[in-house]
Amino acid sequence: MQKKSLIAASLIIMIQVFLSGCASPVAESPKFPAKDIVFIIPRGVGGGNDLTVRALIPGMNKALGINVVAENKPAAKGLAAATEIMNAVPDGHKLYFNSQTLLLMPYGGMPNVKLEKFQPVAQVVEDTGAVIVAANSPYHTLAELIEAGKKKEPKLSVAHNGIGGLWHLAASQFSKAAKIDFHYVAYTTSGMQMLEALVDGEVDLCIISPVESKPLIDSGKVRVLAVLSDHRHSVVPNVPTCKEESVDASFPVWRGVFTTMGVSEATLEVLEKAIRSAVETEEFKSFAHNNGLPIKFRGHREFQEFAYEQREV
Repeated sequence: MQKKSLIAASLIIMIQVFLSGCASPVAESPKFPAKDIVFIIPRGVGGGNDLTVRALIPGMNKALGINVVAENKPAAKGLAAATEIMNAVPDGHKLYFNSQTLLLMPYGGMPNVKLEKFQPVAQVVEDTGAVIVAANSPYHTLAELIEAGKKKEPKLSVAHNGIGGLWHLAASQFSKAAKIDFHYVAYTTSGMQMLEALVDGEVDLCIISPVESKPLIDSGKVRVLAVLSDHRHSVVPNVPTCKEESVDASFPVWRGVFTTMGVSEATLEVLEKAIRSAVETEEFKSFAHNNGLPIKFRGHREFQEFAYEQREV
């Protein structure tokens, strides 16, 4: 009897082992990141978005333990980059960096670019625009520029980054506040293209971020007449705000990280933590300070709420 009981017990154990081997394994979340991350920049090299991404990447590499690779894709006024993100697998391995330009793209002839197809991950800085002329420009003050703009025929020409683009909107807002009309000339590759056109005498002025203009400001090739913010800018601390010059114009510019809508909450948490870690490094803080980019961090929940609010403004 004892032998039979022992055999029966052995059979039960064998059956349990067999059944456990046949049972469906408990689903586990895929490891993230599982490979290098591609960080797509919808403008050319040297612009505010490009510079900020490249300053973030070293800290993100360290936090994530993989390589984050920057790719500039300015084709089709940024539509190529936006389309790639909208159509990507929502696994967090493709990131995208933009400002409120993303919200303006549907009004610039890109109706299929919708905020609902992008998942906000984190805002990192807040920028602004500045009224800039070439060093050999006859205009040395904002008042002189505005006076000329009210009298000159043909109209003063202003460079911008495409109808519905960020700097087109900034120039439009400034023109309304200053009560002058511009002739708008589009340069859609990057902010640097706008500045090169300014230096070459193709346009009279441009409104663009001081961070993008800093190399030319430092070399003395351009002159900043005013900044479109509530406070003076650290890159050009001696330059007045538009409001100081009696022009009620202010244009804050937020910049942040997005990915494809549908990514998991767990992956978003990992990305947000890595970006926060990068922003808090001394290297990024130094970059932000030296380029006049005040750090403004918003996590993915707050940034998503903010982005949708901004769309309604």
